[in-house]
Amino acid sequence: MSEQVKIRKATKEDWEKIYKLYNSLSDEDLYLRFFHLYRITEDDAKRIASNEDHVTYLAEIDGNVIGEASLHKDGEFSLVVNRNYRNLGVGTLLVKKLIEEAREMKLSVIKFYTLPENIPMIKIGRKLGFKLRFHEDEVYGEMRLTEKELEVVPME
Repeated sequence: MSEQVKIRKATKEDWEKIYKLYNSLSDEDLYLRFFHLYRITEDDAKRIASNEDHVTYLAEIDGNVIGEASLHKDGEFSLVVNRNYRNLGVGTLLVKKLIEEAREMKLSVIKFYTLPENIPMIKIGRKLGFKLRFHEDEVYGEMRLTEKELEVVPME
């Protein structure tokens, strides 16, 4: 990718950029993201940007938001990338950032649910080592998180 992608935490002021990203998505994209066709409202975009009960990261190129990923306190995350920037590693970068964030939050698991036809999300899950469970109407991806370094406990 010739353009430089910047991954950063969303701020409340980003709601309009998030709203613009979601409104640029096709009906199919929205269906894959929400499991049904749903157009977000301005209030939805403000909630995504708020980081109140979750943390949201944005992928930007030249100030334009091209991707968004949110991690909730229970370890579940969501991801959306503008169709023009798919298969370039943007989604992978965002999910890697969420994995780092989940570790910092001391979560034991990070997980996602997606539809079986959401091949890009399934590919990201496989690439990053998520354990995938396929069901008739959904795919569940889970990664157990462990401390990078084991605590040394002195022997008595």
